[in-house]
Amino acid sequence: MKKGTPEDLVLKRIRYGSSGGSMAYHSEFEIEADADEIIRTAYYSDCPFSPEEEDLPAETDTGEMTVKEHIPMDKALWQALAEEIGYLKEQLRPVENRKPLPFPVPDMFVLDGGDYQRLYLTWETDKGEHTVQYYPPSGNRWTSVIAIMREMARPVGRDLHRIGKTRMTAFFLKTPKYSYQITPVQNTEKYYFFVHGDSADTNRLTQEQWNTVREFLEGIDISGYKRGKYESKYYLRLNFNDGINKELEISKKTAELIRAFIRKNI
Repeated sequence: MKKGTPEDLVLKRIRYGSSGGSMAYHSEFEIEADADEIIRTAYYSDCPFSPEEEDLPAETDTGEMTVKEHIPMDKALWQALAEEIGYLKEQLRPVENRKPLPFPVPDMFVLDGGDYQRLYLTWETDKGEHTVQYYPPSGNRWTSVIAIMREMARPVGRDLHRIGKTRMTAFFLKTPKYSYQITPVQNTEKYYFFVHGDSADTNRLTQEQWNTVREFLEGIDISGYKRGKYESKYYLRLNFNDGINKELEISKKTAELIRAFIRKNI
């Protein structure tokens, strides 16, 4: 775990702001909240964020942002937010202190109203509160966090896209002589099973068969492998339900270990 986000920290408060820039009219959104209340939120209600908002009337006819302060928190929404942030801890990276650019900067073209995201999390520790600015993460789980914050600010019954526990959903192994891939068949409990360079008795797997392979893959220590790419000699890609996939350049020994397990158990 990176500095500033140890496992024992408890989320105390969140402050987030974003804008789609000059190309996304009225997309600005701000919220600061804790477990007790929405301290402050500001947004343009005429800029739909999700399909659930498209037919809603704007909350103001002035063309200005809707601003709300000190609104009691929906406890279920705060719990959902805290859970998703907890799952995101491994992805959070503190913003580094950078020296400002010298001005004037020659040949720099600046557009008015650039897009941005700013995320501040306050953690409760045994030494008091500790606030850190982070680079906003990516993936399906971060999309869920955005939806939860939007629902806090303006409750309309959005689909919160909850991810739950992170789990592996597919994998691909490639070597110079063979490749193995397991990926889900959409809207079923079956899985495609692709094999090249080796023989296979089936091209479909059950949920139980995939669970067996997944548990084996989750037990492999991959911490020492560097990031890989498809062109790597021994390449392993692990797909996860939060949209954050791992691409690794692995050893021949690990590749053979995976192959042997699959051939024995599938």
